[in-house]
Amino acid sequence: MVTGLFGIHLKDMRHQISDNTPSPVGSNSTESLNGKYESASTSDSMLTSSTASLQPRHEAEAHLIETGMRTEPKDSRLGPGLLLFPGTAQRHQHNLGANYTDREKGAFGGTKTISNANDGHVAINQQRSIRSIRRPPLHKAAPPPLTRTPKGDAEEQEHTPEPTPDAYRGSKVGTKVHAFIIEFLQGSSIHGFIYLAKLGLNFVERMLWFAFICVALFSIISLSKRTWHRFQTSPMVISMDRNKLVWNTSFPSLTVCPHKRIDELKVEDYIFSHAEDFQTEEDQEDFRDFIVKLASLTYDNLETLPLNKSFGISGEKYLDLLYELKWAFEPEISSGAAVKMFIYETQTEFGICHAVNSLVARYNSFDYWRSNDWSILDHGDRVTVHPLDGEIYAQIINLSTAYDVYFHGAGDVPSISKQRYTFPESDYTTVELIALEIYTNEEARAFTTKQRSCRFNYEAEDMQSVPIYSFGLCLSECRMFFALRACGCIPHFYRNRLRNGRRLPVCGLEGIGCLVRIKREIISLKSEKYKINCNCLANCDDSNFFVQSHRSRVWFLGANLQWGIIDYPKMQLRRDVLFSFADVLVYIGGLVGFFLGCSALSFTEIIYYFTARFVRRMFFN
Repeated sequence: MVTGLFGIHLKDMRHQISDNTPSPVGSNSTESLNGKYESASTSDSMLTSSTASLQPRHEAEAHLIETGMRTEPKDSRLGPGLLLFPGTAQRHQHNLGANYTDREKGAFGGTKTISNANDGHVAINQQRSIRSIRRPPLHKAAPPPLTRTPKGDAEEQEHTPEPTPDAYRGSKVGTKVHAFIIEFLQGSSIHGFIYLAKLGLNFVERMLWFAFICVALFSIISLSKRTWHRFQTSPMVISMDRNKLVWNTSFPSLTVCPHKRIDELKVEDYIFSHAEDFQTEEDQEDFRDFIVKLASLTYDNLETLPLNKSFGISGEKYLDLLYELKWAFEPEISSGAAVKMFIYETQTEFGICHAVNSLVARYNSFDYWRSNDWSILDHGDRVTVHPLDGEIYAQIINLSTAYDVYFHGAGDVPSISKQRYTFPESDYTTVELIALEIYTNEEARAFTTKQRSCRFNYEAEDMQSVPIYSFGLCLSECRMFFALRACGCIPHFYRNRLRNGRRLPVCGLEGIGCLVRIKREIISLKSEKYKINCNCLANCDDSNFFVQSHRSRVWFLGANLQWGIIDYPKMQLRRDVLFSFADVLVYIGGLVGFFLGCSALSFTEIIYYFTARFVRRMFFN
């Protein structure tokens, strides 16, 4: 009886599956299932009483479908036919109970007692269910049923643009970058970064930490800029040294400019050889006056030069004519110093002069200019003295004329803005000086000129007329270019050929008349009409001398000059490094550690993350 009922039920299920199959694909699966059901029906004799006890559940299930309380499964192939052995339903009762809704459970009246043929009608007060069909193997899984797509939906799918490979690649790269940044923030050793990506924080907390980090970064940048500005502008300090027995003192240098500079006999010879230019006696007398004043021409006496006659001489020939007609000034020098002193002829803003114990005078000599030489000359040793040497004097004899004297350091030239001393031709003059020197530490040579606020003699890259630097030469060159800009020419006592080969026009009578109108501006280098920026820095090793006393007496052998140092300086200034680059690193590193709590390894970590690790994450997964 049980076998017959089960067979009838299987036949009904086969008809139901065949009726609900929508496509040929489903029919193939139905045939395979029919075969299984038929094989199951041939073994009806092997059913036990426990299988029969499960039959009412299938009838109840069919009753639910008919009454509408439960819908028929979409896949009609899933139906009863799974053979359960005794005890199987009890093991899987917690899974099978989920197959029914609350409404279905009510159809069975809540709790139902199912009798088992083997256990003598044992009541099981639980909801029980069994699987209706064995799950097919994965490799034999049926394809999904084919459903008809509405026409409107099909058109929508046709017009829906598919994502391009570039867009997909871009979204993938963006995701990787986002994940990489999160990884960096969570693993960084910089304090505060972890809270930007830490889980469990809300938006307000993240923004608060972001604001704290921004304030810390602003403080670091602001204070670091001040530190760097200090390092660039004032890393040096001038200290005072009072150990006078340790250092040597430079011996004073001077420049002597004689008042007599033209030889009358040479002038007469020139007039005779150029008789066509001097027709009358008045012309000859005017030329004698003109050439004498031209030889002594400075910015102070520009207005004394007569500008009515040029005598056929252009401005470019003025310097050649002065050296052709100059008076032979040949003084002799002697000193009590261990190093021999030399006297050199030099061209200055005061005309033709002679310099003693100078390291830069030879670069302004007429022979050096005429040979178009730009090489560095051998200066020899700087003359120095020591307190243990006692009183040291140097003497110039056989001056034979009145003269002006300018005292300066060995690395400088006389300036029109400095004081000058004038002595007659019949006096024996003694001048006693005191010195104040400043030297620069060797460590400062590694700094730039802007940081030191001084220049060494070899730092002459900005000089155009000489291959060496000094403060006096820089001021002279600045006046020269100011005269060129204001009047279109330069005075004849400057070198008119520059290092780049350019030749500058030399002022004639008309140009000198222009210089007369702006001579005060040229001397002071201050003008309301023109902007003057000389950018002249002091000498790093500089000596300043001041006349302590001078006395003169009549001397029957002519003008003599004696000068020296009696009181040695008890103080010396030294330019030392106060704020080095190591101090900058320490100061900025302290700021970064104070505000962010990181060190040099933290910056190494950032470099590593955004170079090697970034490439590895982006391209090598």
